[in-house]
Amino acid sequence: MDKNTQAKLYEWASYLLIIGSTVYFFVSHKEVTLTMMGIILALFCRTMMSRVRCRMFEEENEELKLDLRRLTNLLEIEKKKKKETAE
Repeated sequence: MDKNTQAKLYEWASYLLIIGSTVYFFVSHKEVTLTMMGIILALFCRTMMSRVRCRMFEEENEELKLDLRRLTNLLEIEKKKKKETAE
């Protein structure tokens, strides 16, 4: 499972838990503990979603940094070649 799918799964799970907890609270009128547990699980899912997205962005950032280093090295090599051919 890729990270984008995993983030979407956590997002939808949190929405379902919040909706389910709200419906259960209005139906039961007494079970506050179970409702709070559902909301806490929804918060956990949102936290996991943020964590997965953060890691996904960090990996993409590292790839971009490596590409920038490679391009910078190629540019330096080209400058050296032009300098040598000009002399």
